[in-house]
Amino acid sequence: MVLGARHLYSVVVEGSAESEIPHALRFAKQLTVALDGAMLDVQTGRMWSRSRSRAIARPSRKTRVATVDLVWCCLREQVPADAPELVIAAAERHLPEALPRRFGEYEPLQGKYSETGREGFSQAWRAATSPLFFSGSGPCIGGYLGSGPGEQYPDRYWSMSLQLLADPLKEAQWREVVRDLFTALADTLGTFYASAEVIRDNIWSGRSAWSDGRTERVVRTLRHLDGWLGLSPIPPWWSWFGSPYASVAELLPGDRVRPTSKGVFFESAPEPLPRDQLEPLSRWLPADLFARIGPNPGHQQPVPLIRAAVVPKELS
Repeated sequence: MVLGARHLYSVVVEGSAESEIPHALRFAKQLTVALDGAMLDVQTGRMWSRSRSRAIARPSRKTRVATVDLVWCCLREQVPADAPELVIAAAERHLPEALPRRFGEYEPLQGKYSETGREGFSQAWRAATSPLFFSGSGPCIGGYLGSGPGEQYPDRYWSMSLQLLADPLKEAQWREVVRDLFTALADTLGTFYASAEVIRDNIWSGRSAWSDGRTERVVRTLRHLDGWLGLSPIPPWWSWFGSPYASVAELLPGDRVRPTSKGVFFESAPEPLPRDQLEPLSRWLPADLFARIGPNPGHQQPVPLIRAAVVPKELS
């Protein structure tokens, strides 16, 4: 599959002379190479391509890398019963690298998507009593889906995450397909808020990213015991606002706002930038909607947070 394909050309052989078909195939392949695309022979169903558009430069093991962490926050009661199927469908359409290669509730991940397919992944989610973790393909590292109906002690909230290597997203085509996935899932999962944040100084193991004392601290305002604490005090690269936040998103700069079917997408910068190079959303949105970082002399994780002064009643 070609990254960011936007045009379709058809090559038709008029008449019924089979002798003309090889000439058409030869021309179609030359066109495919010239455009760095892919060719589908609709008669045989065969795909042909030499495109390297989806190839990425993998970091060396034990080097420090930046990641982009995507998180979707939902009320559990609004999460569709077919959430895993929706995630798979969105990945197939926009970003196949986000499809789960392996999945499970603990390491080593036992499920293999190549063996069980969509149905096996969905069944694992429905039976899970804790988050269902999965690994992806570069630039997608992996992520999790909050557990399904099998959860033993469910709370009001549900979330999903996806972690990607940041460097490939410096290319516009990768950013475009990741953004399409980000907004598609926000629109279909019953999301009230979603974000994309750059996290620096992860340690690359060759397959996954690990953290240590040098790794930039992650701040999540949706927590298992505390619930929703408000919008994050850390400036995100991307934000998506659903109900009940979509109305206040109208205060954001219009040239960086894009309406979607169920909410509002906001891009703080054209390329993935870390938090200290981004303007805080509180520059435009009411400050009382944001959680605050509390005292942390012991550098504990998760970072202590003080609940926002105003949390919409639907989320409190």
